Amino acid sequence: MSKTTKTFVGSLLIATLFNPALAAPGSIKAGVAFDQGFGVTAQFNNTINAFIGNDGLSADYLLKQGAFNSDVPVNWYVGVGAAINWDEHHHDDDNSYAVRVPLGLSIPFAKNWDVYGQAAPDLAFQNKHNDDDFEFGVDVALGVRYGF
Repeated sequence: MSKTTKTFVGSLLIATLFNPALAAPGSIKAGVAFDQGFGVTAQFNNTINAFIGNDGLSADYLLKQGAFNSDVPVNWYVGVGAAINWDEHHHDDDNSYAVRVPLGLSIPFAKNWDVYGQAAPDLAFQNKHNDDDFEFGVDVALGVRYGF
């Protein structure tokens, strides 16, 4: 993926953070995480997770969420999504495109703050050197977000 494309996609993600049409007040969380490299993470309306980082970007829709019990402030979620992983060391056509199923936990630790971790099994399509290839993998993420 070219530097111009990455800049555009990153700017678009950041612009959505400040778009009042996308979310009601108090329903946006933003922070930093390690997912596809180090980057920026956001959550909209407690149902859409987005990430853009050094090595790619992803977007997930959370299908099911819950809490383990009322005494322990640990929440779980399951979703579906997609990711683009770009290869900086080779040609632009070495990018991979994946569908994924994130399984995660989030823990609120202070007012408006949470930390989350997830594992996202994925099926990626790669076009390396004109040789179509499907690969199974697991992306792992860890991040912290502030809700505003």
